[in-house]
Amino acid sequence: MKAKAILIIGMPGSGKDEFAMVAREMGIEVVNMGDIVRKYTSSIGVSISMSGEIASKERKDHGMDIWAKRTIEQIKSAFVVVEGVRNVEEVVRFRKDMKVGLVVGISSGREKRFSRLLKRGREDDPRNIEEFTVRENRELSWGIGEVLATADRYICNDGTIMEFRENVREFLNEHIVQESS
Repeated sequence: MKAKAILIIGMPGSGKDEFAMVAREMGIEVVNMGDIVRKYTSSIGVSISMSGEIASKERKDHGMDIWAKRTIEQIKSAFVVVEGVRNVEEVVRFRKDMKVGLVVGISSGREKRFSRLLKRGREDDPRNIEEFTVRENRELSWGIGEVLATADRYICNDGTIMEFRENVREFLNEHIVQESS
């Protein structure tokens, strides 16, 4: 039987990690596609700060759905939240190999997203607005805009972190029963 999934998509800094954290707190398996890219990048001896470039190269060399294929290999439970979908080809791959319930877009304004990434300080996060713009443009070149535009549901993350976490909790409580059955 195919595993069931909710796919999460959003621009850098929109709140995908926070969504994932709430899902984990609720006992839901979460697979983070960015973690898979970073792990792969590290495994080939390249700095994590280059993970975006490696993700692009792998898509060019192995197809736009390569990260979906590698993500599916990591899924262990019958119901999962997949965080970090970036393009239509990935959605198609997930729908082919799994039962996808919803594609959920996390929306947030550009200034808030940039500010969050500066505070987060992960090795591959931008250090200035120019690097942020390069990262946004790279992800847009992968097709993230099209998937965001066609998401089944949206959750806005322009309020407080507590408001967003509560909205995610309500969303998951509403949808998890129908998705996991």
